[in-house]
Amino acid sequence: MREEIMNDTMKALNEREIEALRWIRRHDGISRKALAEAMGLSQASITNMSKELIDRQYVVEGERVGQGMGRKEVMLQINPNKFRYLGIDIGGYLFRIALSDSNLTIIREQVCLIEEFKRDKDPLPAMLDKISRFLEDAGISASEIDAAGIGVSGIVDAARRRIVNVPNIADWEELDIVSVLERHLGCPVFLDESGRAMAVAEKVFGQAKLVNDFIIVHIAYSIVAGITINGQLLRGFNNVGGLLGHITADERAGRCLCGNYGCLENLVTFPMIESAYQRESGNQESVLDAIKKNDKTAIDVCISAGKAIGIALSNTVNLFNPEVIYISGPVFENLPIVFEETKRTILLRANRYATVNLRLLTSSYGHNQGMMGALALAGTSILA
Repeated sequence: MREEIMNDTMKALNEREIEALRWIRRHDGISRKALAEAMGLSQASITNMSKELIDRQYVVEGERVGQGMGRKEVMLQINPNKFRYLGIDIGGYLFRIALSDSNLTIIREQVCLIEEFKRDKDPLPAMLDKISRFLEDAGISASEIDAAGIGVSGIVDAARRRIVNVPNIADWEELDIVSVLERHLGCPVFLDESGRAMAVAEKVFGQAKLVNDFIIVHIAYSIVAGITINGQLLRGFNNVGGLLGHITADERAGRCLCGNYGCLENLVTFPMIESAYQRESGNQESVLDAIKKNDKTAIDVCISAGKAIGIALSNTVNLFNPEVIYISGPVFENLPIVFEETKRTILLRANRYATVNLRLLTSSYGHNQGMMGALALAGTSILA
């Protein structure tokens, strides 16, 4: 099987070569001199190692860099054409597929409504057909995919590699998607909850390369969050750690699709904010259009949403004391008042010692964070 071939190929690299590849990836390119200093090896050792990695097409030489009239140093970079990854992002509203190179640069992507798969109790055949057509349109055969990653806005069983439950989609339980896709593609497939996948993308490929304690939050038609403490993903005993969207925020908000009452998702997802504005304003205008007109009701609804998110995150800050909170998703991107109120509320309500030097930043990939998370699951399978 191609998975075994790939594993054998990676085992053929010694530990120092794998460490070198990690350094090169972490720095988006590094000179031989800097690599030798980082790894504590001689220039001669790095020269021999880099030649081996170049000959085996793991690494390519990039541009020369340096100052002054002296000799410029050649940058070593990951060969973008060494591997091909497939990413699948399953959200509560959208189903997204993407193809990338070794550096997770997206070559081709496709988005469709999750509604297309809701009509069947078993959505896997329709998903496989969608993936096959996507690869066919891209001119890529399944045999050219080296690894695939799946991020799911739901509950996954890491040990059995199954989707256990997707709260926003009825009947999607115990889906054996990994085994089915591995047979279909003939390559290793990696599955995780979307928030954790997003955290992997941010840690390995994004802004959090040197950050060990951070939270990433993405709010769209659902809420996903990933928490990294001491450089390790928080999973919890039953692999359900990080369910920020299902923190009880206001019992008056009604019953959530998860079965609980008053979850944060019932208040601050994009549809909920839209619904709240239309209900309180008495008209059917979009909250996006209303905000552009400085509509007071729209502003008040956005402030309320930001306050609810900020309260939930201030509790999380007190529990985990992160260095950075990375924010993404259309709620923050399209409604900046929500972002500002979230930030203000965290600073107001979280413990003052926990907020010393705390940064609230937009994530590296914006609305593409989920897609990049799925691709990162595949990409880190090669060089974890």
